[in-house]
Amino acid sequence: MLEEKEDLNHYNFLQNLKMFVLKYKMEYQVAHIKLVDAEEIRPLRHKMLRQGKTYSTTSYNRDNESLTFHLGVTVEDKIVSCATFYPEETNKTQEKNPYRLRGMATDSNYLRKGYGRQIMQEAFQILKLKECNFLWCNARIIAVPFYQSVGFQKTGDLFDISDIGPHYYMYKIIK
Repeated sequence: MLEEKEDLNHYNFLQNLKMFVLKYKMEYQVAHIKLVDAEEIRPLRHKMLRQGKTYSTTSYNRDNESLTFHLGVTVEDKIVSCATFYPEETNKTQEKNPYRLRGMATDSNYLRKGYGRQIMQEAFQILKLKECNFLWCNARIIAVPFYQSVGFQKTGDLFDISDIGPHYYMYKIIK
């Protein structure tokens, strides 16, 4: 009888340990940020930004240009957050080397873990190396608070992008 009780206690201990390990893995997954190819992030763009649209809408004209770069955050070899950056002038500034941010997305299963913030911090460093001091984007309404939290400012009126929805023009001075 005592042996059975010890076996049961040992079994319960192992079950609790397994649950702890699983919970730890889910809460503290190791994420890596890296430069990626456009083709690697198109599935995430489609899932989060172009749902219901054809897959071809996930390709941007400037994806493969030499000055364009894409950042991705991977967890267990899966890209869970991404963004694309390329030089593009805007009529909102006279800066000499402005860059545009496009296609920023985080998988809905990985929101609020700091992955988007990691991408932006890495991008700011890369943009400094490229002597860029002005980054701009057209931000969906839902993303405005995030962009503000990493230093972007909203300017101008709300405008609509056909088939996508309402946006604000936002920018950040890179220092």
